[in-house]
Amino acid sequence: MNLIKQIEEITDKCISCGFCESVCPTLEPDGYNSVFGARGRVILADFALKESSEGLELGNSFYSCLDCYACVNVCPAGVNAGVVSELMRELVASGNRGTKNPVAEMIKTSIMKYGNPLGLKEESAEWADGIKFDDSSTMLITGQMYQMMPYTRKINKVRKYIDENLTINIASAMIRHISLIKFSRHFYNKQLRDKMNGDLKNIVSMLQKSGVKFNYLGAEEPYPGMFLHELGYAKEFKEYAETVYNLLKEKGVKRIIAIDPHTYDIFKNVYPEVVKGFKIPVVYYTDLLDLEYRKFNGNITVQEPCHIVLHNNNFKAIDILNSVAEIKLPERSGKSTMCCGGPDELLFPDTAKKVSMKRYKDLKAKSDNVITICPLCYNNLAYDENVMDFSEFMGSLMVKK
Repeated sequence: MNLIKQIEEITDKCISCGFCESVCPTLEPDGYNSVFGARGRVILADFALKESSEGLELGNSFYSCLDCYACVNVCPAGVNAGVVSELMRELVASGNRGTKNPVAEMIKTSIMKYGNPLGLKEESAEWADGIKFDDSSTMLITGQMYQMMPYTRKINKVRKYIDENLTINIASAMIRHISLIKFSRHFYNKQLRDKMNGDLKNIVSMLQKSGVKFNYLGAEEPYPGMFLHELGYAKEFKEYAETVYNLLKEKGVKRIIAIDPHTYDIFKNVYPEVVKGFKIPVVYYTDLLDLEYRKFNGNITVQEPCHIVLHNNNFKAIDILNSVAEIKLPERSGKSTMCCGGPDELLFPDTAKKVSMKRYKDLKAKSDNVITICPLCYNNLAYDENVMDFSEFMGSLMVKK
């Protein structure tokens, strides 16, 4: 089935009831502009395919979708506006509709050339200096998400003082001279970098103390290609993912340990559909933990990751947290959980900020202690020191033997 037919098959089911707008996290932050909500995206996609799209600004509407899939869980017709946005981004990226986003094009170009959205391949391995890993076919794949957070935070801080047109011009220049993106290595939040490196080391420590044998590829570790997939570069993603798979086969990888929901989701659900012969088992690191913990003196609330609970994945992190503390979940939890805004951070930082603040307030209304299980969630919700990554929180509760 071609791309347009796939989109029409979904949009034709829409009854325009608007239930999806009650849960879409981007509608309110964008001033209730309908094209930045779930229903508006479906209507816009339908119009763009059936009428002339000339003069329509399609990209921002679909690129700003967080792919959290909250919409489909309340839709009586089973319409997934997130999937519509993904397919429309693919149309835009292929040049068949709308205008390509220069920042997205820059990210794509960097990934295809350097194997990292910001050209930070070597920097992404520095956290592991001095750590001894096992000679094992089980491979820890960080996805380089923890490592990129300090850079995206600093870059977005700088962007606040730059006109949007200048941002577009800079991105356009970098597409032509992509080596310039490597200057991003100089723009990072040191405090957050130390924190993220500490979380990575906590994850390794907990796994090793649980008796798990695993290796790490260091600077050879491949970025899995999440941004290529999420930004609609289907052709480039397939090519890139095949390269990643070939590297993993060359390194003798028989099992993948993922440490963030985006990496876990893409290896578990996307690679098998795109890469012929991909059958490497993927496990989330929390499911391998076998440790004794002391009880936490107090209650907690948890930001459940969209790419786990809303993308029909499972993991044991919530069960582990529930064993050490009373969990007070916000009203929007489980299949109705609300995204932290993280996926919009590179393209739409203002929207991401507004979404994250709303979610932060919802969480803090339940408990002062907020636990995240995703580096994007932590980066977007860490407005105070009582927001902690799972690895930091559980690492502090390990019983030393």
